[in-house]
Amino acid sequence: MFTKTEIWTVGKTPNGLAVLLRLPDSSRCVPVYLENSEAQEVLSAISGVKENIPGIYETFISFFSAASVHPEAIEILKAKSPGYYRAMVHFKSSGGKFTLELKTPDAIILGTRAGIPIFIEDSISEEDSINVTMAETDQPFASQLSRLRKELEVMVEEENYEEAVKIRDRIKQIENRIQDNKKNIERK
Repeated sequence: MFTKTEIWTVGKTPNGLAVLLRLPDSSRCVPVYLENSEAQEVLSAISGVKENIPGIYETFISFFSAASVHPEAIEILKAKSPGYYRAMVHFKSSGGKFTLELKTPDAIILGTRAGIPIFIEDSISEEDSINVTMAETDQPFASQLSRLRKELEVMVEEENYEEAVKIRDRIKQIENRIQDNKKNIERK
């Protein structure tokens, strides 16, 4: 069985950088370890930041659309050790359905850019999930906000107002998420 997850944030863990996949209605997350460049890609994807020249993920999404191939879902499967998993991306086309295996961080980035739901194998959520308290998540949110505010300043200085609006909206989303998390903790 699989459980639908959402990307909560990217943060530093004792084992290195990880994207935290949040389990539904829970403070539990599954860390998926990343390289620095992958962490930047995930942060850009969840922030909605697009490059001036389309990157590889946008290129794939454009190709899928042109070829009438539609990514439907991503499944993350157990592998050798916690934090390092296998990822299967399921596609649908006029010729039928097919599946490709991708490096898990690549699948997560593609899923975020394309709006594809990400599912995680139940054994992973049961065995490898960690409890994340608000104190642990303040820092990743704070570092995201700090980075985004710097990007916003640059976009305004460069008079790139279209990107500035997107970054401003992302900042508001993160601030709202922080407030929602605080309210949820207070209710408990």
